[in-house]
Amino acid sequence: MLCPPIGWLLNMGHRLDVVYRIYHGQPPYYRGFTPWTHTFLRGLKAATAILTYLSPALVCGLTGALRSDPGWLAVSGVFFVLAIYILPGGMTYNAAFNDISYLYRPDRALRRALEGGTDYLHAWLISLAAIALSFLGLLGLGIGFFYTSVWAWMVVGYAFSRSLSLSQEDIT
Repeated sequence: MLCPPIGWLLNMGHRLDVVYRIYHGQPPYYRGFTPWTHTFLRGLKAATAILTYLSPALVCGLTGALRSDPGWLAVSGVFFVLAIYILPGGMTYNAAFNDISYLYRPDRALRRALEGGTDYLHAWLISLAAIALSFLGLLGLGIGFFYTSVWAWMVVGYAFSRSLSLSQEDIT
């Protein structure tokens, strides 16, 4: 029961650490979950940020469901799409610069996403294609998905890093 959430948090922290090491040129990029406490805490912080971004959609969706009000459900959908759209802007900046403020300030993440312009939209298209392709790994008796999923999330990290043109000048 505890393994999937802990594994998901470790995986998320690891992905952020890999993007950080790639950005800063610190091979080997894939070091596993070590040190696991750092990796786990970084994943936990990111998961908290994801919940924060999605909370307006969850509150509006619950309100709409309890009241059987399609208006609240529509507002929930808008908040959900907006959160999913801007989250990579904050997550990518956090991964490259270890700046947690971008995870807890959706306004800053939105600004990053908007600054990315059409490149940011292209990163979304590339990311969605990579994630869809990763499910082909399920054809390998499910075991292949472990490899294709890692590949897909690295493509996602790279696509958003490039679209946001992260550079040392961005540390402001």
